[in-house]
Amino acid sequence: MTTARATRKTRAIGVVLPIHNEEEVLAATLHALGASIAALPMSLDCRVALVLDSCSDSSAAIARRWGRRHRVLLVQCDAANVGAARRAGCNALLRSWPRLHPRHVWLSTTDADSQVPRQWLAAQTAAHQAGANLWTGRVAVKDWSRHGPDTAQRWTKEYDSESAPVHGASMGISAQVYLDIGGFDALLTGEDRDLYFRACAAGVIPHHDTTVNVVTSARRVARAPLGFAHVLATIEREVAGIAARQPAALGCTREV
Repeated sequence: MTTARATRKTRAIGVVLPIHNEEEVLAATLHALGASIAALPMSLDCRVALVLDSCSDSSAAIARRWGRRHRVLLVQCDAANVGAARRAGCNALLRSWPRLHPRHVWLSTTDADSQVPRQWLAAQTAAHQAGANLWTGRVAVKDWSRHGPDTAQRWTKEYDSESAPVHGASMGISAQVYLDIGGFDALLTGEDRDLYFRACAAGVIPHHDTTVNVVTSARRVARAPLGFAHVLATIEREVAGIAARQPAALGCTREV
């Protein structure tokens, strides 16, 4: 192994999962995350920061049960702020490895309503080993039952045209770069893109993975303002507006 490759060796992976009243979906999310952790080499120290942010449902109990079988840090947060929650999780993970140099630590983030594929963490580790310091993956929606087919079609078309989407549900960064740029800011929304663009501005070249898709929720009730639920709601309103302006079919007429 060359000296350059040795300095990039990943020795620890930390996963940050903000949780705000996710009792309906959290068990499935954690099950998928556990499978991704199990696919990693035993030599890697993988720890998960479950950040319980202003939870008033049974999310904490679900998190504690899962934590008995995994290396988990339960972090309490009362900010009701996804940026602050991600920051708290990253800080807790980094404190748990006081003797590891940050260049050997990789930080990953996902969301409590999303299910990562089995190869999710392995793909990020491979990218880090190859020299990447910033990684992003794509998302997919499997259950469109809460939205009409036109919304699903419109979102899919627009999303497929994006070459480099950024999602907190599927993102990873070298701990050294994370610290160098100041970490997550306490933003109610857009904290993922804010971190990404600050890293790019610092000269980091991102690695965009097109093969590892995280399945995310198309729910209507948003946890973060201007987040994914907001995007889908906007598309749905636009689709409805377009439909309202279309002339009726089969020769029928109607006032618009």
